[in-house]
Amino acid sequence: MIENLSKLCLDNGGKISPLIIPSNLTKGTGLCNVSVYDDEEHGLIANVRHVHYTLYHSEFDQKFYSHWGCLAYLNPENNIALITGNYLCKLNEKTLELEYFNNIDTRKHDIPPVWEFQGLEDARVFRWDKKLYVCGVRRDTKPNGEGRMELCEVDWKDGKCLEITRDRIEPPNEDTYLEKNWMPILDMPYHFMRWANPLEIVKVDPKNKSSKVIKSSNKKLNLPFELRGSSQVIPWKNGMRVCITHDVDFFYHEGPETAGRPGYKDCHYYHRFIIWDKDWNLVQISKMFKFMDTRIEFCCGLAYRDNNFIISYGFQDNAAFALEMPEKIFNHLEWEEIL
Repeated sequence: MIENLSKLCLDNGGKISPLIIPSNLTKGTGLCNVSVYDDEEHGLIANVRHVHYTLYHSEFDQKFYSHWGCLAYLNPENNIALITGNYLCKLNEKTLELEYFNNIDTRKHDIPPVWEFQGLEDARVFRWDKKLYVCGVRRDTKPNGEGRMELCEVDWKDGKCLEITRDRIEPPNEDTYLEKNWMPILDMPYHFMRWANPLEIVKVDPKNKSSKVIKSSNKKLNLPFELRGSSQVIPWKNGMRVCITHDVDFFYHEGPETAGRPGYKDCHYYHRFIIWDKDWNLVQISKMFKFMDTRIEFCCGLAYRDNNFIISYGFQDNAAFALEMPEKIFNHLEWEEIL
């Protein structure tokens, strides 16, 4: 397994850039789970998630008690709510550095939240039918925290970014509790990959706030963990499409080495590349890799330009990065055997 894809890219001609919003705006709290996109109007852009807390991961040295176990969310306002805001950012296409940004103004559609996870989380940015969208999960509209994907059109010009529509999409199976990590298919407007293993593609109708399955498969790969959505699904060469998914290894700490905190839930995040042909047959799936060899990493964006992949990801819910991966690295990844 590649344990540090970022270093491998840097050692082979790639580049990386942290995406930093000034601390006078963020109060020093976390930036993470960034979604990069190669936009026809603005060029290389990204949606950066701002969380109004700092994630403290105590590893094996629990410095204070927390009902989250080894994960502690520190809010400077001493508020238990985990609040998300989003910034649309223009990136320098050579250095990947942040050039300018605007907070997405959502006040037109906001209502008082009724659950502790608040705001649009892990939003992917993309364009369909000339309209610029962000799409993520929102969990603050019902007291039980039920999550649904929300498709939001934004108007970004003249130094302002306004949310002009917000459509909460019901899944094909309406009795689900949490829908998240749908991957927008860039060359198929209003289509998402809801699941990658086995494959399920849905088409959404924003007007009716509904979705329906238009393609599915019963073929499931025998993998150690469930594949969850990460990046957009982007067109590539010869009609093929590429995306990044993530695996999560949940586990519970046991024994005295956990500083007296046995039984608490923890996790490791891993990622994979997947290649599909034009008919949605699986071509290749990479073996798992890590971006920086830490526990919590989360990719929300992928672009392809000038024979390089541009990948964006969050690190420990505290930092956001854009990574350029030369195509030669992609061609020499380790791939699973597909039976």
